[in-house]
Amino acid sequence: MGLNKLVLASAVCAALSTPLQAGSELATLLMVLHENGTISSEQYQRVLAEMEASRQQEEQLKQGIQTQLDKASNVDVSLSKGGLAVKTRDGRFSTNIGGRMQLDVASYGEGSHGAGSTLGDGSEVRRARLYLKGTIYQDWFYKFEYDFAGSGDNKSGITDIWLGYKGFDFEGLSLKVGHFRDPFMLQDQVSDNNTQFTERASIDAFTAGRHIGVMASINRQHWTTALGVFGDKASNKGGAADEGWGTAGRVTWMPINEKGALLHLGLAADYRSTRGNDVRFKQQPETHVSGVNFVDTGTLTDVDSYLSLAAELAVVQGPFSAQAEYVHSRLDREFVNNATFDGWYAQAGWLLTGESRPYTFKGAKFKAIKPNSTVGKGGIGAWELALRYSTIDLNDGFISGGEMDNLTLGLNWFPTPGLRVSANYIKVLEMERAEHSLDNEEADIMQLRGQWAF
Repeated sequence: MGLNKLVLASAVCAALSTPLQAGSELATLLMVLHENGTISSEQYQRVLAEMEASRQQEEQLKQGIQTQLDKASNVDVSLSKGGLAVKTRDGRFSTNIGGRMQLDVASYGEGSHGAGSTLGDGSEVRRARLYLKGTIYQDWFYKFEYDFAGSGDNKSGITDIWLGYKGFDFEGLSLKVGHFRDPFMLQDQVSDNNTQFTERASIDAFTAGRHIGVMASINRQHWTTALGVFGDKASNKGGAADEGWGTAGRVTWMPINEKGALLHLGLAADYRSTRGNDVRFKQQPETHVSGVNFVDTGTLTDVDSYLSLAAELAVVQGPFSAQAEYVHSRLDREFVNNATFDGWYAQAGWLLTGESRPYTFKGAKFKAIKPNSTVGKGGIGAWELALRYSTIDLNDGFISGGEMDNLTLGLNWFPTPGLRVSANYIKVLEMERAEHSLDNEEADIMQLRGQWAF
């Protein structure tokens, strides 16, 4: 065999047996041999062609192996705070399984001017929920949640069951249909997992709650809007009377919305037509264990409709946060003069360990606090101190629902993401409810909560 053929054979064998990462070095060697005249142009082109064919064959083999691996494991599975999340690698489908458990214990004491109300110390499972939520073909999203504790908005146990669509060309636009919370009041949009106190402020008496309906919303970083039309609650059993209906809307503007800094302004309205159904506004003194309503209009049978208007404000600056809301509700009554009720609250919190209360423009609400350090990994978790003043007035004309002023001091500890321990001291500063045993009640309330949300 001549020298040229020997060199050529060696180069071909090397080209066909060497890994792909060495291909550039072989190509350089062949080019040098060709330029020196050791191999002819025909030999040079033939070897290059064989090298390319070998590279393509190996690439196809690798792609085939990867395809088989993808088929064998087409989803990513992860655990977050104890919940299970499954999603396809292309992001078109996802399913999350999670829930929450809240255990409360409360102790009640009467002030020196107490009128002898019966507030029984005790404990309860405040909420015990499981949910399933996710996406379908990327643009559809859903949620189903059930409360086993039976003390939520709906005694049937169903809280959320809805389907949504977000595949519109208009940025941030989505449509939702099913049973979900009406878009009214900031404190009601914030999950009870993430409120600064164990219970929402007393103006929760005006909550729109959850109903079966349809809602369109637009969520942008610096503004949101939502408008829905609703029927009755999922727990409604029907009857001779027609179901009530309503419409609710909320708009927010966030001129400052970035990590650690927020200025949030909002307006909301909730209209309900009773269609002959009863209406009742009531509220406990920002605790739930005793089951005693300090303010209560009783059942009102002569209300044709009512309209509630709300204004909201929230700010965040580093570890400091604050929010305030005012609600005014006007009742259109059939046989007597119309009635008006109102209330407001203001609260502030300080994260002693340096975290900042997180916020999302999707729904314009606060999210869960994530501690900078976790217990069990050398940290102490997140600690938050909070203070709130609230007032509500359900007195008007012959309706003596009562007027109540509360002051609440709260301490929250987040040892890890998903875990929370809260202590609240609630002082009923003033209670006016004529000709009722609760008149002039000045109760002292101590409430503790342990929470696991996953």
